[in-house]
Amino acid sequence: MADTSLPLDEPVIAGPFHLYEGSFVIEFLRPHPSRQATVLMRATYLHDHPLCKTGKAHPQSPPLHLHFDQSESFQVLSGKVGTTSTYDAVDQIWTAEDPPHQITPWTPHNFWPCPESTEDTTILVWAHPENVPDPMDWLFFQNLLMLISDISEKKANMDPFQIMLLQHVSATALVWFPTVRFLGPLRWWIPWKIQGAFAGIARLLGYTPLLEKYTPAVEWEKYRHAKKT
Repeated sequence: MADTSLPLDEPVIAGPFHLYEGSFVIEFLRPHPSRQATVLMRATYLHDHPLCKTGKAHPQSPPLHLHFDQSESFQVLSGKVGTTSTYDAVDQIWTAEDPPHQITPWTPHNFWPCPESTEDTTILVWAHPENVPDPMDWLFFQNLLMLISDISEKKANMDPFQIMLLQHVSATALVWFPTVRFLGPLRWWIPWKIQGAFAGIARLLGYTPLLEKYTPAVEWEKYRHAKKT
């Protein structure tokens, strides 16, 4: 994990984007090489926004999920953020007094705004290492967060094919009934297979993981060119 005791040169490459009715602000930064990261995000929950008072029900908070290939590390810069993690679905509140924390591959987890925070909560989140088959990058997160934000604000329709495809190409699987121990690996295997089926059908229907409306023009042209070669 990167040594964050000293400031790192990590400029903003995209954002800030104000999503989920303005309750959540996301910026994408260029990660310092020491992080060995494929994406670095600075996310802020506005503590006095009504949606942030809903905690786990905040529309940005993803379902419990795991990543097969990459760790997801985070550091709280201000305020308080909640996580639910492991198959025991343990809730924990993190503050700026806590050191950076690493969520290893295959560990169920999600993030949510702490309703009791008395100040805006800002966290850094990064995915690592770099040398994996299906890395999570900033374009993936920008597309996913913007799409879910538009759905929650009723600017877009819920399209399970698009969402499943986006998740599938990032080697991410949902976790169902995490505390039901007798299900064992079926808790992620069944969602993964269902997701894969949706993703396969989506590709046959002409869907692409990235959407032009959520992708910067330059990056979209690179993406289209890469698909043709």
